[in-house]
Amino acid sequence: SWLLGYLPEQQLDGLLGHAIGLGKSKFAIIAQDAAFGQRLLTHATSRLDDFGLQPEAVRILTDTEMNDENSLKQAIREFSQYRPPAPDALPNKSPFDAVIFAGDPAFALRTAPLLAYYDVGPDRALFLGNALWNQDQLLNEPSLQGGVFAIRPSQFDAKFNASWQAIWQQMPGELSRLGFDALALVAAVSAKGDDQTLSSAGQWAQKLVTNKGFQGYSGAFRLLPDGSNVRAYELRQIRNGQSKIIQAAPDKI
Repeated sequence: SWLLGYLPEQQLDGLLGHAIGLGKSKFAIIAQDAAFGQRLLTHATSRLDDFGLQPEAVRILTDTEMNDENSLKQAIREFSQYRPPAPDALPNKSPFDAVIFAGDPAFALRTAPLLAYYDVGPDRALFLGNALWNQDQLLNEPSLQGGVFAIRPSQFDAKFNASWQAIWQQMPGELSRLGFDALALVAAVSAKGDDQTLSSAGQWAQKLVTNKGFQGYSGAFRLLPDGSNVRAYELRQIRNGQSKIIQAAPDKI
């Protein structure tokens, strides 16, 4: 079986490429002590190494720290390498020019305001998130304005929503797009072969992975022999409570 979903590691790859293209080189990683956070932390560290970079600082925040205001403040203060400025002086320069948030939306909402308080806000370091940031509470959070995240392509949303609502009243969810694309993929491959060519599961698999790629309502994607996929993502930046596309997704993989 193939995984058609959206992989956070691929989203992070696009974000890191964007940040490095902007000249960012001093990365810090703040991570949630949970499976999702550890997964992003491991991939971010590995990918930075591929670029010849090492994180300037890494901090994994436990649930105990996250649930205790004083402990969290102390942890963020240490992570941000905060030093009180001299009287009448400007805030000290941020030790990082990019911060990777390896965690869920609640994690970002708890940590971003404190980072800004300790002079590592989005005006001084590029905040890098994930597709889960595309929700009103995060988009309206002052300390996340300017943050960037990757998300599935949206250029076909209007067409898909119209087709969906012609049958069902409610708006479609993410799984609706993936389900439609999965069926469309099978139909497309079936149309290219006869019964003899696609008579076994192995032949079906070969046909799927040798295809140059597919364009669906969830964006462009290609299936890999190991059961995973490569997908196109667009990059969005949070501005004035909205997410604005700053880099469109490619049409082909």
